[in-house]
Amino acid sequence: MNKYNALVKTIDDAVEEEVTLSLNGFEITCFIGICPYQLQEGKEYPVSFELMIFDDYLVEESHEIRSSLERIDNSFSYWITGKLEGGTICSLISFEDEVLLSDFFYLDGEFIRLKANRIDVEFLTE
Repeated sequence: MNKYNALVKTIDDAVEEEVTLSLNGFEITCFIGICPYQLQEGKEYPVSFELMIFDDYLVEESHEIRSSLERIDNSFSYWITGKLEGGTICSLISFEDEVLLSDFFYLDGEFIRLKANRIDVEFLTE
């Protein structure tokens, strides 16, 4: 599990599990999976992230040699581009997933593009 420190930018009024975070110079909108305390906008918290893929994995070799996270419309879904290293896609945030290792081992060492249905955030107690 990779740990990060993220600043809470906004907590959505309509969808209470939706939070927009700022870290490493970019913003990401996530689904709050676990949060053992009350969040406050403008405060920084330790977090970890998990990919949520509900159906088949949509993975392709990328023609771009750069890391990116692109939000799809106004949803929780993202296109994630990064280098596949074992079971980890190394992007602006690194995500570990056993399926990447077992089913996409032939792309190891390459830049890939992966569609995530959502990115869950866990707020850590340290």
